[in-house]
Amino acid sequence: MKKTQKMQKQAQHVLTIFVLCLGFQLTAYAQDITYGLRAGALYNMPSFGNKAVSDSESKFGIQAGVFARTSEKLYLQGELTFSTFKSKYTFQQRNYKPTFYQLNLPIQLGYKIIETAQMNLRASVGPQVNYNLKKIDATDNTNFNTFTFDGVVNIGTDINRFTIDLRYNHSVNKTSKALDSRDRIVGLSVGYKF
Repeated sequence: MKKTQKMQKQAQHVLTIFVLCLGFQLTAYAQDITYGLRAGALYNMPSFGNKAVSDSESKFGIQAGVFARTSEKLYLQGELTFSTFKSKYTFQQRNYKPTFYQLNLPIQLGYKIIETAQMNLRASVGPQVNYNLKKIDATDNTNFNTFTFDGVVNIGTDINRFTIDLRYNHSVNKTSKALDSRDRIVGLSVGYKF
C-alpha cells in the first residue's frame, strides 16, 4: 500500500514537471506574448463517493492571479492563481467546514473562434495543478491531498484590453481518499491585458 502511494506521488510530481516544461517550451516559440491580471468568483460543488458523507453544501469563493498568453489563433495560456473557497459536510456525525487556500497552475491550449481588431471569442482546455497552502482536515485522522489535478474547460472573450472568462474545473484525482471526494468548480472572472 505504501509503495503504491509513493508511486502515485512520484507520478504526480513527474506530471507537474512535464506540464511546466511544456508550457515554458511552447511559450519560448511564441512570437508575441500578452500578460494580464484576472480576478473573479468561484462556486465549489464537491462530490463525495463515501456514503457516510451527508449534508454537503456548495459554497462560493474568490480567485485572483496573473496570466500569459501567446498571440496566435491557436494559442497557449499559462496562469498562476491564488484561490480560496469553502466546503461543508457531515461525516460520522461530525460537521466539517474546511476553508481551502490554493495556488493553481493551469496550462490551456486554446483557439480563437472569432477574432477582430476590437474583440475575440475563444475556447480552451487543459490541465491544472492545485497546491493546498495548508493542511486541511478531511476526517478526524486524514487530511485533504496537498496536490490535486483538474481538467479545465474555458470559454472567454477579449474586448479591447478587458477579458471575461467562464471556466469549469473537474478533479482528475480524488481530493480526499477517505471521503472519495472530487471538486467541481465553476469560475467567472474578469481581467485586464497589458
